[in-house]
Amino acid sequence: MSNYKEFRRRSIKRRLRKRILRTMLVVLLAGVVLAGGWFGIKQLGLLPQGGASSSSSPVSSDPVGSSQAVPTPVPTMPPPQNDLAAANTTDADWNRMDYAVRTLNTTVQGQDDGTTAMDYRLAGQPSGTGITELSYFDGVTFLGDSLTQGLQIYTTGLPNAKYCAYKGAGPQTVVNNTMAKRTDGRQEIPLEALVASAPNQIYILFGTNVLVRNTSYDGFLAYYSQMIDMIQQALPGIPIYVQSITPVRPELKRTSPGLNKERLQRINDELAALALSKGCYFVNIWEALADENGDLKAEIAQSDGYHIKPDGYTLWIEYLRTHTEYIRNVAYVPGTSYYVEQ
Repeated sequence: MSNYKEFRRRSIKRRLRKRILRTMLVVLLAGVVLAGGWFGIKQLGLLPQGGASSSSSPVSSDPVGSSQAVPTPVPTMPPPQNDLAAANTTDADWNRMDYAVRTLNTTVQGQDDGTTAMDYRLAGQPSGTGITELSYFDGVTFLGDSLTQGLQIYTTGLPNAKYCAYKGAGPQTVVNNTMAKRTDGRQEIPLEALVASAPNQIYILFGTNVLVRNTSYDGFLAYYSQMIDMIQQALPGIPIYVQSITPVRPELKRTSPGLNKERLQRINDELAALALSKGCYFVNIWEALADENGDLKAEIAQSDGYHIKPDGYTLWIEYLRTHTEYIRNVAYVPGTSYYVEQ
């Protein structure tokens, strides 16, 4: 009897040891599987940032009300865009704030009345860290009206540049392929002449002739927009600099109501928005020619109040030379700093 009891006791102990060994083996295998799975998930980047805990992860509800933890998405930087909405600036801030970097995917904020919220004073091409040699303009074609003709005929301008400049012209002259007269009396179709000049860069200035009457300027902007489209189609990839409408003397507000300072500044806002939305540069030459009141400087104004004396073109050219985009192989004045290529 004692032998049977001893045999039963030993049998129970053997079965107990086997159960314990099986349990330990199962636990060990489960630990290996869990560790391997966690490592694999971590390697695949499927864990939320900050660890595997779901307590900090957002929870989304499915249609039947159950909740499931989802990984926290990795934050990404938004694409660069120009925020060119009107800033709360004072006159003392004009052209002294940091300029937005021009990008080809610029979006322009609008207002409820359909006009732009842009301030042209802050949207202009910023001054660079170098001064271009005058030879830079040998590859430039200037497109514009009689104000642009002054660049061609005065020695204080840029007589070695190329010109498609016509007295009394506006953007509609280009769009409608109207015959226009050059300074030498020859007539030509502006867009054809522009393409034939094979420019490296194009500088445009229109507005004064078209805006004499105090009527809606929507048509002017519509023609300007279509003109840029036509130029970009005819000369793809050529940089275009849209120059601001120039300031005028204050007395023109009485004789030519459309050429008052406040109206021209509003139109420059729209013109800057148009230029940047089409991937062009906007150059605020108003800044170079206006006095502290925003009027054309008296000492450079012709008797008609909006054309410019030769000394005014010196200011104009110096402004252009310091407000160009970096271009490889362009010569800069020795001793000045150079642009850093982005």
